[in-house]
Amino acid sequence: MKFSLEVGEIERHLIEFDFNQLLGELRIRVNQKEVTSCVRLFNEPVTETHTLRVGEAENLTVRIEKERKMLFGQKCRVFVNDRLCKYYEGV
Repeated sequence: MKFSLEVGEIERHLIEFDFNQLLGELRIRVNQKEVTSCVRLFNEPVTETHTLRVGEAENLTVRIEKERKMLFGQKCRVFVNDRLCKYYEGV
């Protein structure tokens, strides 16, 4: 699953999320800089939460919740300042 979104009113920040379930690779980038990277081969958790702080003039808290489906696929919810911003579902 791969998605990107822009957050912020005063400062615009590009957040990119890339997860490959087959290889177990997860990467999160903010403004093309990698902030989170991990690899899990077998023991993928059912739910996983990543919290990011972005911005200087406009302080934002971005939380990405990834929930694994039974076999393949996942659901991702993106919260900005504890408000649901986007919902993604797919493989």
